[in-house]
Amino acid sequence: MPKSSRTYLLLLVLSGSLGGCWVKTEVGNVMQADIAALQVELAVVKKHHSKEKVELNQRIQEADRQVAELVKIIGEYRRATGRNAADVGVDIERLKTQLMEMKGRLEVSEHRLERMEAGISSVRAEVVEQISAAAQEKELSAEASAAAQTKIKADPLQAIERPEKKKDFYKLAYGMLEAGQSKAARTLFSEFLSKWPTDGYSDNAMYWIGESYYAEQDFRLAALTFQKVRTQYPKGDKAKDSLFKLGYCFLAMERYREALPFLQEFVQTYPKSSLVEKARKKIRVAQKKIKKNK
Repeated sequence: MPKSSRTYLLLLVLSGSLGGCWVKTEVGNVMQADIAALQVELAVVKKHHSKEKVELNQRIQEADRQVAELVKIIGEYRRATGRNAADVGVDIERLKTQLMEMKGRLEVSEHRLERMEAGISSVRAEVVEQISAAAQEKELSAEASAAAQTKIKADPLQAIERPEKKKDFYKLAYGMLEAGQSKAARTLFSEFLSKWPTDGYSDNAMYWIGESYYAEQDFRLAALTFQKVRTQYPKGDKAKDSLFKLGYCFLAMERYREALPFLQEFVQTYPKSSLVEKARKKIRVAQKKIKKNK
């Protein structure tokens, strides 16, 4: 039992005893002294109790203040975030779920990446092998092409089979000339003349030989060939064209005095030709050049 309670109980007993019976003076004095001591002790207890009460109230008030501040802080946090603990917990669980899903997708992506890398390595190896094979084939092709070019230089028409019929032979030569293959065409036309020197196409063949030289700007050989057409086939289809082209050959060589007689003869001999107007223009050009050179 606490000291303060025990003292209070003793006072109650003493007060009851004093009221109900008579005691001796000595005893009374002793009792009065005890009572005074108890009263002093009670006053001290009361004072101490009052102090503890004040301190306890202060502690309670401080606790209340702290609780209020805590409530205020929690309220402000809730107002600021607009969420409660349950919401935050839900968000955390959601984030965990998303994180697990991301990890799962990452693992799937890594697996796919590994498969892709394996496929790429396989394709790369196959491509390298194909490139190597292509390079080897290219080297072989280059060697074969070089050998073929050497043969072609020796005989441009080695790979071309000559037709047996003269008409087809002539068409082949003329086709080469139209394709810009002047040397090959000249070779074929020369072969044609060797096989069929008196054929109706012989003058044409010789004329186109002259045209092949003219296309190569070898105007001297072209003029000699055109003149040969005139002398060997004076009544042939190409005699007229050879005369006209002789004038052009000398003009190209800037030998205007030699060009003028051929062009004048062409105009006089073939006045109805579609080439007369061109011949007359070239005559005027030649005459101006001759006059200027004087």
